[in-house]
Amino acid sequence: MAENPLRVLVADDIASNRTIVGAFLAHLNCTPIYATDGVEAVELFRMESPDVVLMDLMMPRMDGFEAIKQIRAMADDHWVPIIILSALSGEGDIVHGLEIGADDYLAKPLSFPVFAARFKALRRLLDMQRRLAGSLEQVRAVANGVIDGIISADEKGTILSVNRSATQIFGYTANELVGQNLRMLMPNPHRDKHDEYLGRYLSTGEKHVVGQIRELSGVRKDGTEFPLELGVSDITLPNRRMFIGVVRDVSEMRRIQRQLAEDAARLQRYHDESEREQELAMAIMERQVRSDWLRDGAVQYAVMPARNFSGDVVAVARSPQGALYAMLADATGHGLAAAVSVLPALGAFYRGAAANQSLTELVTELNGLLCGLLPKGRFVAASLVRLEAGTHKGQIWVGGVPDVLRIDDGGKVVQRFISRQLPLGILPSEEAGISHEEFVWSEVSQIVLCSDGLTEAENASGEAFGMRGLEATLQGSPRSGRVSRLRQALTRHLGRQAAGDDVSVLILDCAV
Repeated sequence: MAENPLRVLVADDIASNRTIVGAFLAHLNCTPIYATDGVEAVELFRMESPDVVLMDLMMPRMDGFEAIKQIRAMADDHWVPIIILSALSGEGDIVHGLEIGADDYLAKPLSFPVFAARFKALRRLLDMQRRLAGSLEQVRAVANGVIDGIISADEKGTILSVNRSATQIFGYTANELVGQNLRMLMPNPHRDKHDEYLGRYLSTGEKHVVGQIRELSGVRKDGTEFPLELGVSDITLPNRRMFIGVVRDVSEMRRIQRQLAEDAARLQRYHDESEREQELAMAIMERQVRSDWLRDGAVQYAVMPARNFSGDVVAVARSPQGALYAMLADATGHGLAAAVSVLPALGAFYRGAAANQSLTELVTELNGLLCGLLPKGRFVAASLVRLEAGTHKGQIWVGGVPDVLRIDDGGKVVQRFISRQLPLGILPSEEAGISHEEFVWSEVSQIVLCSDGLTEAENASGEAFGMRGLEATLQGSPRSGRVSRLRQALTRHLGRQAAGDDVSVLILDCAV
């Protein structure tokens, strides 16, 4: 039988994130309820009573931390799992989120296998919770609302009466209990000291159990010990004094709690293993990029990840004939998942440089490779440059990234190459019309390539850094320090705001 759909509240201020999570949930037979900020999330939780909450932390009006606190307060004793979905990777943010009421943490960008595994585990936990709630409701209905054992006793601790639930809890019949001392239901050392406890309470009024609900151990008729919750009331009647004890067997509750703890530990182990695997993948990815070529004296570059790992890739190589090849690639998304999309292209790039290919030949090979490997909807925006050795000639190809600039020694733009080609991996090469542009230079100049993570970086006021910010920073900056100046300008522009996407810049010298 198909599982009942879970109703999942998704709180995220970025529409693309909501779309991705919604697609994941659809594959898992879940119904999403979308909120664009913390205020809306709290209101929708109150109105819709979802089964699960997926909460981003950084949102306008009310952040995820405050929303989690308010939702957890509203949920009261009804457990609704709250999972943080955030690109914040600081340990303090994660710990704080969990301390104020979240149950788990998933880092962006999301991995669908991990996401699916977490939801399968959540289904099991929620199913157990629902089965327990259903069982308790059945018992309440059958017992006419009385599910706890009720035992009355006199001042000497002699049992006066028991209800049916009490006989079931302890395994005795009513006749076997009435007239006996309460200590028969207690384990040692409390059994031997019960009369002493009772006498001290009657003479001093010092309370240890009376007027409170405490968790203790009881003993069944067969001698087994079990956990129970006990609440005792002291009642004074006109002609006698009585104690009323309400007993609840919490064995099953504790078993479920242990099961939940074990499931949580398994989830943590799965998360830790996933983290280790991601670290290994990052190490492998970094080794694919030839860092020795990037140390070429004619090259300046910077790669600034939005999260833990950059999805932008820059690569440089020289052919046996001395031609300088450069590629800046920006796959859809960001982080490790995006970088993996570019990984197959790196080998082809280095092979093309070794064969001294023209850019049209090289891009055709890269596009064919990515068309065969990338899933539908994924592509790689890129710009590639080839500078001939010993000449003032070059080739350039731009597909889906911001304009590539040629600047003079003072940093002023003297030539602009706009994106006229489709990104890699969208159409087969024979349909894409792949061709490069030729250019020449006569004065000392530089070629500047960047990803849209730089031009689209927004500050707290929503203003983008833009091509204007790029060109203004380049103009007048020292030739050898332009990447450093761009880093500083971007940091000033963002202020305390985090970059929304990976940022990469690559600058190549055109010598005369």
